[in-house]
Amino acid sequence: MEFVYILDIIFPFCNPARREAYGTEPMQVWVAFVIAAAVYLVIFAFKAVGLYTMAKKRGMKKKLWCAFVPFASTYLIGELAGEMRLGKARVKHLGLIAAAVELLACAVALMQVIPSAYAFATGMYTITSSQVGEIVYYGWEFSLDFPYAVVRMADVAYIMNYIFMILNTVAQVFLLIAFYRAYAPASYIWMVILGVIVAVANAFLIFAFRGRKPVDYDKFMAARAERYRRMQQSQYGPYGNPYGGNPYGGNPYGGNPYGGNQGGGAAPGAPADPFGEYPSDRDPFEEYSHGGNSQGQNGGTPQGQSGENKSDTGSKPPEDPFS
Repeated sequence: MEFVYILDIIFPFCNPARREAYGTEPMQVWVAFVIAAAVYLVIFAFKAVGLYTMAKKRGMKKKLWCAFVPFASTYLIGELAGEMRLGKARVKHLGLIAAAVELLACAVALMQVIPSAYAFATGMYTITSSQVGEIVYYGWEFSLDFPYAVVRMADVAYIMNYIFMILNTVAQVFLLIAFYRAYAPASYIWMVILGVIVAVANAFLIFAFRGRKPVDYDKFMAARAERYRRMQQSQYGPYGNPYGGNPYGGNPYGGNPYGGNQGGGAAPGAPADPFGEYPSDRDPFEEYSHGGNSQGQNGGTPQGQSGENKSDTGSKPPEDPFS
């Protein structure tokens, strides 16, 4: 199916109406097919190598050839993915269903492209134009000498192409979900989205995952949930109550927040007392009291003396200036 996607991107350059609309010569039909085939071969080579390696590691010796055959490679992807659970039901052979839908979608798309390519190559077409305001639109249609049955077939294929593209997209979504759940369970959602929007990306993802071992998605999620539950239990307790304890390792209200005794002195890190220079058991004005010895600036006892007040026997008492 990747070939059809690539051809859909290149084939519009073969439209003969480009000469009248843009003044450029259209691409030759055979050139478009060669470019699409060359790009497809490179992409399919990555996909084939990845599927072959995965199947060989899984012991699928009888199915190794499927990795190198278009549509059969889609079947092999389903076999590598295994069963897919939809509610209580299990879907077996999902790859076979997806391969059948892909084959029909590819056939319908080619039924539409091949008649157009033949008309472009043989010149059996007519350029049409329509004007809307000042803008002129150019198109093309099959000429009268083109086989009428083939024209009807192309018209039917044009309608059926939309139907089968939708069916193929749905089948690819389920197939990729089953596959990436087995080989990339932690990030399978965005890989499925990428694989559906850009189909060629699947080939490179398969090649990148060729060395991985498949896992049971249900068991993987159960183990992940159990690991998360244990983390919650170790952090919040056996009942998982975030308010059952302090998540930062201790109870901030269970004691002195600064680490010391609540009634004692401040522990390291406690706010400083702005009046700490005046001890609570001293009179801050005692240096001006009568009969007191001279003391330090902060009310402390001078070095070499005790805390008791003693008179200096060798000195003369100060005179009263008002006597």
